[in-house]
Amino acid sequence: MPDDDSHWLQHWVHWTLLAGLAASAVLLTCGLAFMVGQGHEHAARHETLGMLCREAARFNGPAITTLGLLVLMITPIMRVIVLLLGWALRRDWLFAAVAFVVLGLLVLSLSLGVG
Repeated sequence: MPDDDSHWLQHWVHWTLLAGLAASAVLLTCGLAFMVGQGHEHAARHETLGMLCREAARFNGPAITTLGLLVLMITPIMRVIVLLLGWALRRDWLFAAVAFVVLGLLVLSLSLGVG
C-alpha cells in the first residue's frame, strides 16, 4: 500500500511542476511577443499583484512577462505545499513537519525579499 501512496504523491508533484513550468513558459513567450510587437522600451513598476494582473489583462508585454516570472518562482513553493499535504494525508508527520518548516522558510525569504 505505501507504494500506491508514494506513486500518487509523485504523480501530483510531477503535474504541479509541469503545470507551473508550462504556464510560466506560455506567459513569458506571450509577454516577449507583445513586447516585440508593441515596442516597449522598459517595464513599469507594479505596486500590487492586482495592478500587475490588470496590466497583463490589457496585453501589456512587460506585465505578462513579470507574471510569467512570478509563476516560475511560485512553482517550487507549490511543490512543497503538495508534498506537505500528501505527507499529511499519509500521516507521515515527520516529513510533513519538515515540509512545513521548508514552506515557512520559503515564505519568509519571499517576504523579506519583496520589502
